[in-house]
Amino acid sequence: MFSLKPPKPTFRSYLLPPPQTDDKINSEPKIKKLEPVLLPGEIVVNEVNFVRKCIATDTSQYDLWGKLICSNFKISFITDDPMPLQKFHYRNLLLGEHDVPLTCIEQIVTVNDHKRKQKVLGPNQKLKFNPTELIIYCKDFRIVRFRFDESGPESAKKVCLAIAHYSQPTDLQLLFAFEYVGKKYHNSEA
Repeated sequence: MFSLKPPKPTFRSYLLPPPQTDDKINSEPKIKKLEPVLLPGEIVVNEVNFVRKCIATDTSQYDLWGKLICSNFKISFITDDPMPLQKFHYRNLLLGEHDVPLTCIEQIVTVNDHKRKQKVLGPNQKLKFNPTELIIYCKDFRIVRFRFDESGPESAKKVCLAIAHYSQPTDLQLLFAFEYVGKKYHNSEA
């Protein structure tokens, strides 16, 4: 007599269902993979995670956390944090907001706070200590500071040596600009 099956719904909605507000979905942190924007032919040489870029000299309130990447063209700092508001904002087509071209680097200084040592890095020099800070003096009068407080000491050492090696190369073929010179030069003669 009586059926145990529930009756079939006869109403059909053609609207999209409302978005789910499930607490389980929202409670999980969204992890975004930080990837660099590379030009054609640009190669990532070395990278280190959990790097702090120092914005102000007197306080660490505005410091940004992210990933430091050295390629054969530039140093990229990739972060999810927004920059403090600036009055004038421009956008470069080749470089990001936190990028420094390797040809713009004048001097690289590594610092170890624990041993109270600092060293100016050249292209073929060894580093005898694990750096806690990297200071980059640029030819356009910028000073860029990175802290390696939370990153691994060996990975920080490797990225500092890679930046020194590619910013002041002994072989000009290591420069990114020479990647396409041969192709263009040989094609224009024909």
